[in-house]
Amino acid sequence: MSDPNLFKVTSRLSEQVDRPGGMTAQIAIQRVTHEMSAEEGRSREVVGESLSQLEQLCKEQTGGMDAVYDVATAVIDVAGLFDERILCDAAYSLCELTDRLRTQDKVDWSAVAVHVEALKLIYGVDPRNTAQFRPVVDGLWKVTDKYKEPAEEAPAE
Repeated sequence: MSDPNLFKVTSRLSEQVDRPGGMTAQIAIQRVTHEMSAEEGRSREVVGESLSQLEQLCKEQTGGMDAVYDVATAVIDVAGLFDERILCDAAYSLCELTDRLRTQDKVDWSAVAVHVEALKLIYGVDPRNTAQFRPVVDGLWKVTDKYKEPAEEAPAE
């Protein structure tokens, strides 16, 4: 039996990492943090605009649950970038509510309006001080859970 030949393969990535001129992860994180903080004000404006759209949809009650879902996901997309956890949780509850309503072919504008009012309340507070609204978000989930899919029954034997 012959001896095996071993070949050391150098990956392209390892070659790139070894080249001078890169940056450490710490430097990259600092740069990203700096760039993100520069956009935080605009992101708050975008969330505010989305909440105004949700409020208008509730007022007119013509957009349907698809439109509400789309705007609520936009809130999550932007607020999530800046770790506004409570606001995201409230918007996620609204997304889940509208999804359940859509799949059950129902509409409940009062439940949507409760979510929108809670979102506006949370949005109006400094994002670093929103932990106090956890019970509000828990209440929103109770409203959403009213539309839980019925459990499938086991087939009769």
